[in-house]
Amino acid sequence: MGSHETAVIYSARNAGRLGYLVKAFPRVSETFILNEILELERQGFDLRIYSMIDPPDRLQHKVFQQVRSKITYLPNPLWRNGHRVLGDHIQQMWRAPRAYFSAVGRAFGTRDSEMIERFTQAGCLARRLEEDGVTHLHAGFVHSPGSVAWLASAMTGLPFSLASHAKDLYHSPPALLRKKLSAARVVFTCTRYNITHLKRLAEGEPIHVRHAYHGTDLSRFQFGPYAQSKPPVVLAVARLVEKKGLDTLVRACARLRDRGRDFRCHIIGDGPLRKPLSDMIRKYKLSRVITLEGSLDQSEVLTWYRRATVFALPCVVTVDGDRDGIPNVLIEAAACGVPLVSTPVSGIPELIEEGVSGLLVPPHEPDELANALDELLRSVVLREKLRVNARARVVKAFDVRRNAVAIGQELCAVMASRRAVPAANQIGARERVPQTSRLM
Repeated sequence: MGSHETAVIYSARNAGRLGYLVKAFPRVSETFILNEILELERQGFDLRIYSMIDPPDRLQHKVFQQVRSKITYLPNPLWRNGHRVLGDHIQQMWRAPRAYFSAVGRAFGTRDSEMIERFTQAGCLARRLEEDGVTHLHAGFVHSPGSVAWLASAMTGLPFSLASHAKDLYHSPPALLRKKLSAARVVFTCTRYNITHLKRLAEGEPIHVRHAYHGTDLSRFQFGPYAQSKPPVVLAVARLVEKKGLDTLVRACARLRDRGRDFRCHIIGDGPLRKPLSDMIRKYKLSRVITLEGSLDQSEVLTWYRRATVFALPCVVTVDGDRDGIPNVLIEAAACGVPLVSTPVSGIPELIEEGVSGLLVPPHEPDELANALDELLRSVVLREKLRVNARARVVKAFDVRRNAVAIGQELCAVMASRRAVPAANQIGARERVPQTSRLM
């Protein structure tokens, strides 16, 4: 245990009670949230977890059983819990009328119809925060949880922080987003790519930003043997949504099949595009080549990493601007030593250096993807070079334990003091990379 980690553990135990707000907990596709919560617990933070809705997934990763913190689910759907919701709001209005109506002004001042629902949930959260003795609130995403945290902070006077990732950042209305970001004590973001976007978005507003990669547990995802299946396996792990580019992967597999390449492709995950992808697989007569495995526990995914010869995730930016940050599955696969093929979308080049720690192909280009997969399936030498370098990159920058220490340090600092953020650390005050980002 290093001196930084020891200091954080000491500070965390004396920092007060930290509320952690997410939209749904646990969620199979959000292992980075689960990892972060487990690390904050390990550091000694006194946590209370708040979930805006019940978890939508029947499957839960077994590692979820390690979570020790109390989990509170806010009333949902709101119309079924009318008496409870009304009681929460009456109590908040009675206890602090000025703060309550300040939150009303915030919500309705946005002229965003969704904020009415967020305001309703914020009143329910505010009561629970006070009952639980929370001293700082952290929202795991900047969109819906960030809005609820912003309004609950107005009602209670509690300081709050935010985390920004991908869709939550790029799909949020800029004017509303600026209000939330500037009100937060600190904003964490998971890629350097996002820092550039936040600087552009800030427009001179004082936004206190810290960069910390999600990372993965290197003790769980250990470098080791791979390519244990014959014929060779091309593996993808993803929610079945447009931004993952899985339609491009299906078309690339058709190209490889037509070239006479003997392989199998397994896609792990579920989502709204399952039927369209199944239809595409049938259309290209790839039923013997591509299998949709559905959602699996993390331990089962780990077994697939050992079986895979290549890991492919051809991410794209959708028409409405949705995109990934750095998909955690790329980090996991790299940690295990599976050669990577992806696209230079968003923060992915921060993990994959073309030709060094993986191969990058243009988005929406099945021929280019097929060429890259073919090259890796043919060349053991290239695969070995890429997987060794990728593991080294993960160890250097994506160790969840080390990165969580940086997050813990910052949370301890903002929980220990309610002083204004120094101007030198604010986006808009100076064009520089925040100090924490240099630690990663």
